Amino acid sequence: MCYTYCEVSRISGGELVGFIHHYGYIGLTAILILGIVGLPLPDETILTAVGYFVYKGSLLYFPSLFFGILGGLLGITLSYALGVFIGRPLVVRYGRYIHITEKLLIRVEQYFEKYGAVTLFGGFFIPGVRHVTAIVAGLSGIPYGKFAFPSYLGVCVWVTVFITLGRFAGPQIAGITGRLTMTEAAWILAVMALSGFLGLILVKTMVNRQKS
Repeated sequence: MCYTYCEVSRISGGELVGFIHHYGYIGLTAILILGIVGLPLPDETILTAVGYFVYKGSLLYFPSLFFGILGGLLGITLSYALGVFIGRPLVVRYGRYIHITEKLLIRVEQYFEKYGAVTLFGGFFIPGVRHVTAIVAGLSGIPYGKFAFPSYLGVCVWVTVFITLGRFAGPQIAGITGRLTMTEAAWILAVMALSGFLGLILVKTMVNRQKS
């Protein structure tokens, strides 16, 4: 089972899930890098499927989180670098091959004007936007430090939410009953609570800066 960059963009969600099932954590990392950089992949569905594999015992929860977050971090950093080093003319010219259009760039730029760096965090939960926010940040000359914190926090929350959702929904997907152990549940709640807390601090900080 071997896929090129272009072939991955044409295969179905089910085939992508099979790709991850075959290649495991490395497959998960690769798919998320490609999806965040711009290929039209059903990232949320894939992450939820990974959670289901965790429920079934094919993958482990914390390694899945680690490699999922790693793929997200690499993908979003690569997108930012494309914006910084390639520049707008080349992004507009070749971006259409990965579904990045001038219209979409303008739309995300308007989000930045209205919401500032909060867009980098919230953009992860908007399909079709998350891979463009980092490129726009690079094109806009936003310093790496200001880009990294909200973007990387967004990656952590986004990956954790959907893999955990798949893990919890596993019994419903399989049609049987199953529960997390107390230790697993405690870790999940702790991670999600911390991520939510940091996200609220970020949003509040950015909104205050916008008002000042």
